[in-house]
Amino acid sequence: MPVRPEGAENYEVPVLTDGTVTLRRLESRDVPQLARNCADPVSARFTTVPLGYTEDDARWYVEEFVPDAWRSGREYNWAAVDAATDRLLGTVGLNALRGTTADVGLNFGPHARGTGAAEAACRLLLEHAFDRLGLTYAYWMVKVPNWASRKLAWRLGFHSPVRIDGFMEQRGASVDAWILTLGAGDPPFPRSPWDGPSSPGADAPRTALS
Repeated sequence: MPVRPEGAENYEVPVLTDGTVTLRRLESRDVPQLARNCADPVSARFTTVPLGYTEDDARWYVEEFVPDAWRSGREYNWAAVDAATDRLLGTVGLNALRGTTADVGLNFGPHARGTGAAEAACRLLLEHAFDRLGLTYAYWMVKVPNWASRKLAWRLGFHSPVRIDGFMEQRGASVDAWILTLGAGDPPFPRSPWDGPSSPGADAPRTALS
């Protein structure tokens, strides 16, 4: 099993930063921006957030779901914020923990897309997952045809994309998904040329699951 983050049972969240993006505990002050991020139509199209997302939904996620998931060891989710302003950019986490593996889940708002924030946040997350928590593999699941998310995974070194039709559940429906893999010893950069469209779509969120 992965090593649990120190203090996880008390919902003590380690702070991770590269000086530009910081991963920290989700707080009540993040609720309005989190609600806006999740209500974005493009995020709704490609992630598993409920439709018609409200601040009440965001408050439940911040105050109940995330703390309970940390304490139980089911999921570890962080707020990804601007290191200078502390403004919420999105969320990123390790989901579906099993053995020494986990899925990467993230959802960034429209204001953060194209800034490199999602890539920076994922690099912080993966370094922590492999070096501190002892994960051996991380998986990236993305709804077809979210090429922007798949390209982000490619930039991070995820490889061997496999398409499994109907594998992903989205609001009670089965949808097609790509799954990519990154091992603890894999280089954190592309192994091969990009094989997708040259312009994956500026409107598509840099997200996997949320």
